[in-house]
Amino acid sequence: MNVRTVAVCGGGHGALAAAGDLAQRGFEVRLALRNRKRFARLFETRRLRLQGALEGEVELADVTDDHAAAVRGADLVLVPLPAPAQPELARRIAPSVRDGQVVYLTKGTFGAPLVRRELGGALVAENAILPYGARVSGEDSVRIGLVAEHLPTGVYPADATDDALEVISQLYTATERSEDVLDASLLNFDPALHAPLVLMNAGSIEKLPDFDIHTQGNPPSVVRVSLSLDAERIALRRALGYAGHDWPLADLYSRRGETFYGVLTDERMAAQSVWREKIDFRHRYVEEDVGCGLALWASLGREFGVPTPLADAFLRLASVVNGVDYASEGRTLERLGLRGLTVGELKARLRDGTA
Repeated sequence: MNVRTVAVCGGGHGALAAAGDLAQRGFEVRLALRNRKRFARLFETRRLRLQGALEGEVELADVTDDHAAAVRGADLVLVPLPAPAQPELARRIAPSVRDGQVVYLTKGTFGAPLVRRELGGALVAENAILPYGARVSGEDSVRIGLVAEHLPTGVYPADATDDALEVISQLYTATERSEDVLDASLLNFDPALHAPLVLMNAGSIEKLPDFDIHTQGNPPSVVRVSLSLDAERIALRRALGYAGHDWPLADLYSRRGETFYGVLTDERMAAQSVWREKIDFRHRYVEEDVGCGLALWASLGREFGVPTPLADAFLRLASVVNGVDYASEGRTLERLGLRGLTVGELKARLRDGTA
């Protein structure tokens, strides 16, 4: 299938970055946003300005707050939303999604089974990392710091991987095949990156008017914790039999290794950073990367005998800070209905779409 029309269903940073990039490359983009007031000028003019790594101004085919209308008849549905918001978005667009339509979660954090539960016969893909490092810079503008050069992507059901990736690769030539959506989710090192950056810098985050966690928040002590936490992710991948490159966080912090965004030297991070901002502990760095990411890692560890002491510790810390028991209420195998399976049984469900 030749992809022409793309529905981008999101809330802000990633949605504007994707819509602008794809429109600039000639796709017909329908952008669906939740907050009409925040993006009033964009709703009025349909013109979007790109700044930073991508520059220019584009006109979108449509800007709407009717997500189901944007999806209807689109060749591909792109969902750049934080993981906790994915199931609700799926319920909203379900009446317009057809069997075989590709719905692409960027990134997924093992959200594909939850989303497909709402969408029936759609092919739901998810990748390991955000395609863009971006921040909204105005009512009709977005600043893009980084564009992914590698996008490992899994499909649910995995038996339909060839069909879905044929569509997705027309948008992103950086797409790389993962065994299934859990494989792609466990290539995502963001939980190991962001949980220490946020929770170990809590004082600065709460007191300062803004704070760039990626250039100010990573002294050697934080880096050591992050790398140890990432080792738990890689141990889970080995226990589940996933092969290939693990995209270790150590390659990011070496400032010499290849990452999803290429080699990120200190100079490049400083020059291209878009992350100086005021955040809180309900940011996706916690709600998504702890409540979905680390909750999943810890539950996999319990199920398959892999120790995850740091994941457990950051789950507990975040739970106390936010008054939420992420270890039991987050995205765990138990809540996904996947507890009690062998590795082979789990992978079989991911292949045939019965997870």
